[in-house]
Amino acid sequence: MTGTECEKKFLIESGGLPRGAEYADITQYYLPPEEGFDTIRIRKSLTEKGAKYTLTAKRLISGFTRKEREEEISAAEFEKLKGKAVSGISKRRYFIPYEGRLLEIDVYPFWTDRCILEIELENEEGKYSLPGWVKVIRDVSEEEEYTNASLAARYPLL
Repeated sequence: MTGTECEKKFLIESGGLPRGAEYADITQYYLPPEEGFDTIRIRKSLTEKGAKYTLTAKRLISGFTRKEREEEISAAEFEKLKGKAVSGISKRRYFIPYEGRLLEIDVYPFWTDRCILEIELENEEGKYSLPGWVKVIRDVSEEEEYTNASLAARYPLL
């Protein structure tokens, strides 16, 4: 699947997640980028329904909009590609429906006081709101240091 991803990203204070929120335990690795893409990642997403493996390539278009190509891969392909990884990261991602959108909150093992909230929009001017229990530290949508690839380089899993 190829498409466009327009995602606002906020650094938020930890705590206050709604009880019973669905989540996935995610491990992802970054491969050397291919021509035409900024990042190539493989991901294992584990939920109560089982594991899903994906290969995703992304390229920044503007602001916080990226071109994205994603495909499902097998567990064997994931393991084979993992050997080519240059960095990796793990996190727990919570999925919280809110006012017709899906909030995704990533909790990382290397932070105890903060996490990342992502919300996908139709375009960079898209309207959204956040629940009152979310304590935003700041908008990091256009800050490279808060991409998962940068976090993986800074807090390596490998």
